[in-house]
Amino acid sequence: MDQDLGWWVRIALDEWQARPGPRHRRIAESLAEAIERGLAGAGARLPAERPLADALGVGRGTVVRGYETLAAAGLVQRRQGAGTFVEPRPGWTHPPTAAVLPVRRLVPDAEVLDLSLSVPAGTGHLPPVDGSFTLSGRDGHGLHPGGLPELRAALAAHLSTHLGLPTTPDQLIVTAGARHALSLVIAALVSPGRTVLTGCPTTPGLAATVAAAGGRLIGVGVDTLGLDVAAVDRAAARLHAPVILVASAAHDPTGATLAGTRRRALLAVSRGRDAVLVEDLAQAGLDLAPGADRPGPLAAGDDAVIAIGSLSKMFWAGLRVGWLRAPGALRGYLAQAAATGAVAPSVPAQVLAARLLRAADAPWQDGLRRALTERRDLLLDLVAGQLPAWRVDPPQAGLSLWAALPVADATTFVHLAARYGVLVAPGVAACVDGRHRSGVRLSFAESAATLESAVDRLTAAWEEHTRRLAASR
Repeated sequence: MDQDLGWWVRIALDEWQARPGPRHRRIAESLAEAIERGLAGAGARLPAERPLADALGVGRGTVVRGYETLAAAGLVQRRQGAGTFVEPRPGWTHPPTAAVLPVRRLVPDAEVLDLSLSVPAGTGHLPPVDGSFTLSGRDGHGLHPGGLPELRAALAAHLSTHLGLPTTPDQLIVTAGARHALSLVIAALVSPGRTVLTGCPTTPGLAATVAAAGGRLIGVGVDTLGLDVAAVDRAAARLHAPVILVASAAHDPTGATLAGTRRRALLAVSRGRDAVLVEDLAQAGLDLAPGADRPGPLAAGDDAVIAIGSLSKMFWAGLRVGWLRAPGALRGYLAQAAATGAVAPSVPAQVLAARLLRAADAPWQDGLRRALTERRDLLLDLVAGQLPAWRVDPPQAGLSLWAALPVADATTFVHLAARYGVLVAPGVAACVDGRHRSGVRLSFAESAATLESAVDRLTAAWEEHTRRLAASR
């Protein structure tokens, strides 16, 4: 179908010919169903009659009759010389399905909704800072090994005060995000044949990073208490000096926080098995249980632990600023590797990051956690109400929830959801051993209106997916 007709029209009319009845009625019902499910917002313009008729291979009169049927139902308004537009209120008198979904409107000309990225969807939540930058008064070439001194000082103060990880500026290396930090660590530690143990599901992209270094990635279980440390111990017992990667503050993608007893056990395992422990703190500080007494980072109890983090989750991914905290013996090598790499945060980004860190006081961080908790609870309620077949454990921290679908592999559904205008992260991208291909990751770092519209579209896509599955049996 012609790409210029609009994404929601292409989705609505994808299988219009399979419907029963006259062709104009089939077109009208397909468009009406899309409008009622929120794929088109009030004010959205329908394609002109002639281009749509040519795209569908029907006469212009067929499309005209279809549009007139929609207008008679109160779903669209026909404006002489201007076109046909979606009306603000629903009015379809003969819904094509037995159950009519609650209608929530999208903003006019809404684009695809992206729940696949677990980062803030904008900068409106940021603390007020001076965003100006001038080169005046700055000496030197602007290339600072390890990062801009003022940013490392601000990071050290933030880690020490807010995350319970006593840190000095000289312990830190500034990176271009947490993934960059992890890639530096993996490149330094993982030689061909060395094993990396981590939770499964895990952060999308980790498998490729380990494979690029010639390493082997093994996944162990994750539950509501975080990484299964007993399973880590059993696996490490058969390996020589493995690398253990754990997201202790908030496991990505499930949002589980590593329990205190497991933290102590994991430190003991890493020492007893001659393992290198790497702690991912990218989502540290994003607790979703107000008043909860969270244990401190693993790195606070053992200086041998390598810690990595990012400002993308708390502030904005566009900063591209991350960090790593490593033991002295390794820090010099990592700093050299970071300095010679092609990717590094710009000085203006580092200056802005330092200002944001200084402005992000305790009241601001409390407000951020309250807002994220409200959005998490909203998304949980929406999924429970409209997608009851999906199994979700409420995340304790972070920016996303993990949903297990009652299918063997969610990849096909993810592609279908994209056609309905919602992007979600598929389980296959986060799965190490094939056990979690049925899952999808949904970010709740979006506005309430976006979450509501996204779940409406996911519900429509899921109904279509289950209908196709039933028909194929």
